[in-house]
Amino acid sequence: MKRLLNACLFLGLSTLSSYAQVAPFDMSPERPAEPAPVEKPAAPFSPLPGQQAPAAPAPAPKLPPAPIRADGQWRRYIVPQDSLSFSGENGDKTWAVFITADQAAAPATLTMAYQSSLVVAPEWSTMTVSINNARIISEPVQSPEGRKTLTAKIPAGVLKEGLNTFRINTSLRHRTDCTVQSTYELWTEVDPSKTYLSFTGDNPRRLKKLDDIRAIGVDGTGRTAFNIVVPAIDRTQATAPMLHTAQGLAILANMPNQTVTVSSTLPAEQSPGALTVLLGTDEELQTLALWAGDSRTAPGVAFVDDPATGSSILRFRGADWQSVTNAVAGFVDPLKRDLSVPRTFISTQTWRSPDVPLFISASRVKLSELGVDTKNFTGRRLRTEFAIGVPSDFYANEYGKATILLDAAYSEDVLPGSQINIYVNDNIAATLPITTSGGEILRHFPISFTMRHFRPGVNLITIEAALTTKTDSICAPGSNASSTTRFALFDSSEFVIPSFARIGTLPNLAGLSGTSFPYNRSSKPLPVVMNNAGEKSLSAAATLLARMAVAAGRPMEVDPRATANSAMNSNALFIGAIPQIESSVLTQTGISENTRTIWSAVKGNVEPAPEENTQSDFNEWRERLSGRGWRGQISSFDDWLNRTFNISLASLMTSDESDAPYTPEPAATLLVAQRPNPNGDGVWTVATSATDDNLIEGVRALTRQDHWPELQGHISIYKAGTDEMQMVPVGNYTFVQSQPLSFSNMRLVIANWLSGNILWFSLILVVLACLLGITTSRMLANLGRRI
Repeated sequence: MKRLLNACLFLGLSTLSSYAQVAPFDMSPERPAEPAPVEKPAAPFSPLPGQQAPAAPAPAPKLPPAPIRADGQWRRYIVPQDSLSFSGENGDKTWAVFITADQAAAPATLTMAYQSSLVVAPEWSTMTVSINNARIISEPVQSPEGRKTLTAKIPAGVLKEGLNTFRINTSLRHRTDCTVQSTYELWTEVDPSKTYLSFTGDNPRRLKKLDDIRAIGVDGTGRTAFNIVVPAIDRTQATAPMLHTAQGLAILANMPNQTVTVSSTLPAEQSPGALTVLLGTDEELQTLALWAGDSRTAPGVAFVDDPATGSSILRFRGADWQSVTNAVAGFVDPLKRDLSVPRTFISTQTWRSPDVPLFISASRVKLSELGVDTKNFTGRRLRTEFAIGVPSDFYANEYGKATILLDAAYSEDVLPGSQINIYVNDNIAATLPITTSGGEILRHFPISFTMRHFRPGVNLITIEAALTTKTDSICAPGSNASSTTRFALFDSSEFVIPSFARIGTLPNLAGLSGTSFPYNRSSKPLPVVMNNAGEKSLSAAATLLARMAVAAGRPMEVDPRATANSAMNSNALFIGAIPQIESSVLTQTGISENTRTIWSAVKGNVEPAPEENTQSDFNEWRERLSGRGWRGQISSFDDWLNRTFNISLASLMTSDESDAPYTPEPAATLLVAQRPNPNGDGVWTVATSATDDNLIEGVRALTRQDHWPELQGHISIYKAGTDEMQMVPVGNYTFVQSQPLSFSNMRLVIANWLSGNILWFSLILVVLACLLGITTSRMLANLGRRI
């Protein structure tokens, strides 16, 4: 035994000695072990958003590109917004996604993650996802404690090259409650960052044709980014082609949340929903160490592959800047629309399908043509919506009324007290109470509502039926599972809009957000004034012009060499931080010169100090004392007028103080103001902020789909701290003739103006009554017998 123990001890000491002699003793600091050499470099790994890459040496720059996932799967996000939620008992979202030929031919999988509220009953609630009317997912809604991921393979032939219609429907029921109020507790949220298409292979990533720009799509937050790389960014010759390129890209992609970044260097990586664009001469592009040998035979504009990332890059090239400009013109010019050709629709199908029809005169259209299907509803609160568009010179907000000719039916179980509500842009516009019992069929029943809440561009109209029944008052177990139809809405219902006044008004930021009025109606190059513009100012200008081009439905010619003096008698756009905006421009657009002082100490986005927030304190005290004293009595009288007659004391005033010079709060991130130019024959619009950082952040936020329609009044302010928009209403405005003179149109214009100016209307009535009395008196004096 002793010999055996000694032998084991000797063997252990020999092993330890062999490990100890691997490296000599070193007193230097510890360093990480070097990777072991390999014969062949491994395929590089591209992590997913939010996923950590494995610790491995960086691949050599000349390695072939790798797919975005190690298993050969490439993801494409499909939700065109940062959040997608369905509230109430029924929900329906439809939009279109552009698919390339390679993507349509490749095997594809749909992945979606969602979460629902705790009170949703899974045994009676369903979610359905369809692509081109083919049902891909149909699942009970049961994910109250966390996000649930659904995955389904897309059958071959469902996806096609071009636009593909995606539709999500939800039908939710409450676990225990049976009231209309309980339906507001029902919701389902789809996570855009975890909802995507997965394609097998590397070809689906590549873009080959210019039309494939429409397939750039979005990232996990619903945003689309264009990175325009201009090596000679300081050249004045490069500014106009760059701005034209940004407009063309935005119109062709036509996504709701698009941003443009201008720089002189390539981005480090190509993220989802982004496209890198090269713009420059052959000599300038060679400084990027890419594609140095194909300049003579390559086309002026084409997609090329980035050997570093494997992604597709759009390149505009030429021997000189005139050739580059011609290449840009060849890309942008086919997207232009002649001003004499009116638009018939507003392109929205990439986030709301179908496209929104644009009504320029009296029209009548069935709801089936607006994307509304016949609905047989078994619940308590039915909501369905459609969108219509009106032009920038729409002028019927004070007197005009639209009508829905409703085809519907309700069962005998529906009790009096139920109602049908109409909303316009989330504002209540009309209410139809149900007063009879026993059920009824409504055939083209007219529901008229004011067009007060209409605005230029897209308008959302919602039909809501709130139903109370005898069964719900009892709320027996299982009553939520009833399949008996209580209410039916037929797609044969019609929307009718009468003839309305058409005349432009300035200033009008709502017209700018709706259709880019008045810049969309000019054939002359738009002066874009940017003093000492750097990369951030150029990026802000490109992003704003791209959004305006989408709203206008056409790219606009721009003149970036213009100055304030050269634009005295024309429309103009001024973009820059407050130090770059001339004092004369601030004064002309109604911005106080004190803005420079207030913003001089702003570094980034900061909240105002308590002592600086004078306006907020004043508003708070005015609210507290609103019911006291003679001012409080006037305020109460004003509220009574508004509730009873839908008028206010402001409509009885002959002047308005809202046109006084405006001073923003220190917390304001971006300020957009509009006023007539010095000669009064055009309009100036200025977008400014405290710093260049605030400028680009504010413009990117302003051009988002949720904020862009909030651009109204003659001044709009965006606050990044609270992510909200504020506006200063237009006080004094001028008319701009947009249609040929006609008696019928001028009659409608006068009717709308008098409806909004009650004091003048009353004075005219008094004058006409006096004239009638005098005329009648003189006429009667000459009649009859005199004694």
